Amino acid sequence: MLLLIGSDGNKLESPIAKRFGHAEYLIEYNTNTKSFETFTNNKEEHNHDNLQKFLDNGVEVFIVGNIGPHAFEIINTPKSKVYLARKMSVQEAIDKFLNNELIQLTEATVKQSIGHGNDENHHHGRGHHKHNE
Repeated sequence: MLLLIGSDGNKLESPIAKRFGHAEYLIEYNTNTKSFETFTNNKEEHNHDNLQKFLDNGVEVFIVGNIGPHAFEIINTPKSKVYLARKMSVQEAIDKFLNNELIQLTEATVKQSIGHGNDENHHHGRGHHKHNE
């Protein structure tokens, strides 16, 4: 199974990012091989196109410190789930997930997406639109 974790660093000892969409790194962890790959999170565009690539590659679990509604909408699918992990390392979050100790999210933990496009104030909760429909 493939997990994707938002992280402040590029190692398993690194802390979970406080906000998934603003994580410095995304760590893809394979539970079968116990190996991982680290990706720099491209926050420039901030349209979350990279998340669809991870879904297409088979990521089934996303572990987040917090997540806004736009990213949540993309990664909470019938084939993938989102779990909450705060104030711990990536490795601790992986271990807790494998021991069924993380809470599965059913909605975003943050009410508003931040930093989409040039106008940071154009997102107001439910009026948010999907990209790439």
